[in-house]
Amino acid sequence: MTALKRIARLSAAFLGSNVARGGIAFVLSLVIGRALGVERFGRWVWCTTWAATLTFVCDLGLGLLLPRDGARTEDVGAAIRDSIGELAGSALVLRLAVAIPAAAVMIVAAPWVAGDAETVRGLQLAALLGLVSAVYGCVGAAFRSRPARVPAILVVETSWHGVQLAASFAWVRAQPTASVAALLAIAVAVQLLQTITALAMWRTAFGADARIRVPGWRFTRDTLRRALPFAAAGLVANVQNRLAPLMLGSLSTQTDIGAFGAASRFATTARLAPGAIFAGALPVLTQAHGDERAQSDEAFRAFDRLFAVLTAVTVLPALLFARPLLRLVYGPAFVSAAPTLVWMAIGLAPALTNSATKIALYAVGRERTAMAWSAVSLATQAAAALWLMPAFGAEGAAMAIAIGEFVIWLPLRRANRAARTASPSSPRRAPTPTLAPPRPVVADVPDPAAAR
Repeated sequence: MTALKRIARLSAAFLGSNVARGGIAFVLSLVIGRALGVERFGRWVWCTTWAATLTFVCDLGLGLLLPRDGARTEDVGAAIRDSIGELAGSALVLRLAVAIPAAAVMIVAAPWVAGDAETVRGLQLAALLGLVSAVYGCVGAAFRSRPARVPAILVVETSWHGVQLAASFAWVRAQPTASVAALLAIAVAVQLLQTITALAMWRTAFGADARIRVPGWRFTRDTLRRALPFAAAGLVANVQNRLAPLMLGSLSTQTDIGAFGAASRFATTARLAPGAIFAGALPVLTQAHGDERAQSDEAFRAFDRLFAVLTAVTVLPALLFARPLLRLVYGPAFVSAAPTLVWMAIGLAPALTNSATKIALYAVGRERTAMAWSAVSLATQAAAALWLMPAFGAEGAAMAIAIGEFVIWLPLRRANRAARTASPSSPRRAPTPTLAPPRPVVADVPDPAAAR
């Protein structure tokens, strides 16, 4: 199977799972919203937001490091095949070292943060939900490093989301006065069962010898060092996503915030398919980088061609039909946001290709380069926003995003080409995996198993 076909297969699996889970989450919100009412539903949203925040804080970049480095350990010889177990073990140690104290602080501080008993209990259970989600994230990310195992773990995750929906629906039917805490307890129980299911699948996916093990301090420290650029990149991406509406609140009007919010929903929707492709491409490109030069170059070129087509298909509808789309989805009052949507579409073209280039840089071990240029993009966007927002409002915010992405487009592509160009004295091979082999391995001799 070619690299492009493997990427397409995994992307379809991720996209199908994302759509299914998004639909389940939407129905779950309807079920809970109708059962709790507006005010108590707001408490539930607030508590789940805290849980998601805790999970994000505890990610530490390991959500990207595990699929990337885990892919390097597959079929590379018995000397380091077991490293996926120690890699997952080190990720668990690192996450728990942050998640347990953070969850404890949330539990203790809940009475001071929340104003009523129900929200206090909900926030305390949200801390447990964030903790369990952080643990599952290590196991789930390890499965994503094995393209052949990705569909199975996605089915498990989607199935347990369905179980949460069914259990929550049954509970609110049986208990018309269901509490926020009870619904969060269901979420915690489902997340625990999902983790147990994934652990039960571990032996089948990775082999009996690749069990999860707690490694030594040196290995764990090295894992953290390699994960930090991913953590920094995630932080920059989150700031970029929130910078425009936050600055609009200070530099413009509430109307501009509404116009920007309506237009940004289209950009968020447009990123669903590319996001699925990114998740599917990272382990495939990582393995391809260790192949022979011609095979590796073809895999990366195919990925570039795929994104050129996808970018055109994604951007053109917003460019050509901004006004009809806004009128159809939000109503005539939002047609004035059409120029903002057009500028978002203009910025989406370099944004998508930049994201694809960053994935390629991650695959070849140049995540620090990707993170550095992301920081340049953020700084440029902030400076442009200060200049443009007072005069152009929401449209200026969209312009600033586009400027930030265009500024780094060419440097990123040049960095990607340089990263994949082997010098005569440095034979092409995948970057060194996190786990040092227990015995010397001659790295310059290609492993026949790695070329499969």
